[in-house]
Amino acid sequence: MAGDRATTLSGSFAKVTLGATSKVLGASKYSISGVTRKTVDVSEFGVDIDIFEFASADGGTISLSDVSFDPTDPNQMMFVTNCQNGVKFINSTTSGPRFWLNSTSYMTIGTSGTILITSAAKVDHDRNGVAKTSFDGKVSGAFMYIV
Repeated sequence: MAGDRATTLSGSFAKVTLGATSKVLGASKYSISGVTRKTVDVSEFGVDIDIFEFASADGGTISLSDVSFDPTDPNQMMFVTNCQNGVKFINSTTSGPRFWLNSTSYMTIGTSGTILITSAAKVDHDRNGVAKTSFDGKVSGAFMYIV
């Protein structure tokens, strides 16, 4: 019977790119926190139960973790450079970040938004492992959406 199961998204098709095809090499896990809508208390004197209204929204955060560190990968270094120089990622068909959900759909920042890389250049390395790095960013000005 059609429609009795959720569509599953296999990690084997996931990836992170800048633009359509410039893959961030070594990426193996990403997280997008989602949106949080703030509320404001609009209660008046004599109200027994607080009354709230919606206020602004927080677009959330993005995180790339467990990334195999490759200082020769220009796309990993773009995250580092943007963090160090305070450059924001924008919605762009040629260089905007895309967080692929499957082979055809991805999440990206809305047209008027940006992603501020707030943490980069961390390296974790141990004697019997592969060097790893991670990147964190703040979604600003628009929500992430699925294309």
